[in-house]
Amino acid sequence: MAEIKKIGRFEGIFQSPKNGSKVTSLIILLHGWGADASDMFGLAPILGQIRAGCGFYAPNAPSTCSASPLGREWFDIQEAEKGAMMAFDDVNELIQGALDEFSLPSSRVILGGFSQGGMMTLTTGPSFDLAGLISFSGALLTEQNLKQASHSSPPILMIHGDLDDVVPATALIEAQLHFEEKGYDVEVVLEKGVGHSIDQVGLDAARKFIDTHLPID
Repeated sequence: MAEIKKIGRFEGIFQSPKNGSKVTSLIILLHGWGADASDMFGLAPILGQIRAGCGFYAPNAPSTCSASPLGREWFDIQEAEKGAMMAFDDVNELIQGALDEFSLPSSRVILGGFSQGGMMTLTTGPSFDLAGLISFSGALLTEQNLKQASHSSPPILMIHGDLDDVVPATALIEAQLHFEEKGYDVEVVLEKGVGHSIDQVGLDAARKFIDTHLPID
């Protein structure tokens, strides 16, 4: 059952587990620049219902989009690297709030996002011992602050279209190199003929990743 849910100061759309049971794992997906929670919530039945006890949360970014009052943003795109670092605390607060809300260990949460949401996933996610990170059409803007991976660092899936004219596919390769240099477990899917979007191949890869890395109850 879907509902509007506040976690701390964040408001979003929450989908409870399909069997109506207690939330024992969670997928959080961050929307892109100028979008909102509803943009990501459409993926709930595709990605958030493949594990018993798995909930799905799509939060709204805390700021109104600088170019569209109807949309939201994690940071001003004119700020890029600086903006991503400034938004680090916001996503950090969101993740910690979700862990507290559902009484979950970080190892039972997958964080993902599209475009700017993917950027924030790659910026903030490595600081938590999460089950995994999924970036659709994202980029690593904060490579200079990337810490060395540990045994509990989350595995990472990055999906990108080779025809992306918003966030160039070179961002995928650059991020992969930085993460691998720091010892992270990285999987990349570079889709041919795909632009700045999420298609079935990407969704299938994400489902497989979730099925592999999210603990089974």
